[in-house]
Amino acid sequence: MANFTLAELVKSSTAEQLKINNNPPSIVRVHLTETITLLECIRAEWAEYCERHDLGTPAIRITSGYRSPELNKAVGGVKNSAHVEGYAADLQPVNGKQNEFERFFATEFSHMGYAYDQIIIERSKSSRWVHVGYKRADGKQRRQCFTLKV
Repeated sequence: MANFTLAELVKSSTAEQLKINNNPPSIVRVHLTETITLLECIRAEWAEYCERHDLGTPAIRITSGYRSPELNKAVGGVKNSAHVEGYAADLQPVNGKQNEFERFFATEFSHMGYAYDQIIIERSKSSRWVHVGYKRADGKQRRQCFTLKV
C-alpha cells in the first residue's frame, strides 16, 4: 500500500471551486507529517481488521484534511478546528463498510494505545465519516472517542 501524502491531506474540491488558497504554511506541513504517521498506523490496523472480518479492500479515503482558515470558515468548521493546524483528517473506508469502520474505531483502535486527541464518529443526514484528531494546537492528546450527530 502506498503511503498517505501531503497532497492528499491538502486537496480540497471546495477550495478549488471557491478559488481558496489551501497551501499550508511550513509549520503546518510539519504537523501534517505527524498526522500522517498516525494515519499510517490506522491503515495498518484497519487492514488487519478487514482481513480478520473478511471485509474486502482496506483502503481509506481522506475526505477532509488540512483547511486554511478561509476554507475552514467556508465549510462551517469550528474556529479551533484541528484541521486548520494540520492535526486532523476525516476518513471513510473505500470498501463502503462504514458501520464496521466505525465499530473498528470505537471498539478496537481507540483502545490500542496509540497517541491521539479525538476520534469522532460523525453522522449527518446525508453522510458519515470518522474524524481523527492527532493533537490539539497546545500539544494535548486527550484520547477521546465519541459519536456526534451534525
